Amino acid sequence: MTVFQLLMLGASAYFAYKIYEHIQTLQDPKEDEKSESSESNAPQRTAEAFSTFDTSSLIDKADEAVTSKDLDKALAIYSEANIKESGNGEVLFKMGYVLALQERNEEALEYFKEALEVDDKNPFTHLEMALIYIAEGEKASARTHLNAALEIDPELENAKKELDKLNSED
Repeated sequence: MTVFQLLMLGASAYFAYKIYEHIQTLQDPKEDEKSESSESNAPQRTAEAFSTFDTSSLIDKADEAVTSKDLDKALAIYSEANIKESGNGEVLFKMGYVLALQERNEEALEYFKEALEVDDKNPFTHLEMALIYIAEGEKASARTHLNAALEIDPELENAKKELDKLNSED
C-alpha cells in the first residue's frame, strides 16, 4: 500500500468512528410518536417545524422591520406568524396595514376583512379600511367603517377627523 492509500484508510476509519459515536447519542422516538408515524407514511409537518420562534416574538421582529421601513421583510415575518397561528386578528391586521403602506389596497382589504371576522371590535381595523375606501373614492363604505370605529371607540381622533372631512365634502 502506498502512503496515500494508508492516509485514506486512516481518514475513512476516523470518520466511520465519528459516525458511530454520533449514532450512539441518538435516542429512539417515543412510543406515541412511533404509533402516529406508523399510521401515516407521510412526514409530519407542523408550523413549529417551520420556525423555532413563537408568534409573539415573530410579531415583535416584524414590528421592528416596519419601524425600520423594511416592509417586505415585515410582511414575510407576519406571513410566518400567520402560518404558525392562523386566525390571529393582530397578525391579520398588521399584514393588512403593511400591504396598505405598500399601496396594495386590494390585498390589504382582504386581510382587514379576515381580521374583522376574528375581531370585529378593533376600531383600528375599521379605520384602516375606511382610509383605503377614501383613497379609492368609495365614500359610503368609508363612512360605514368610520362610524363603526367611532361606535367602538368614540375618542378615536383620526376617525373623527376623517368623518368630518367626508361630511364636509358632501
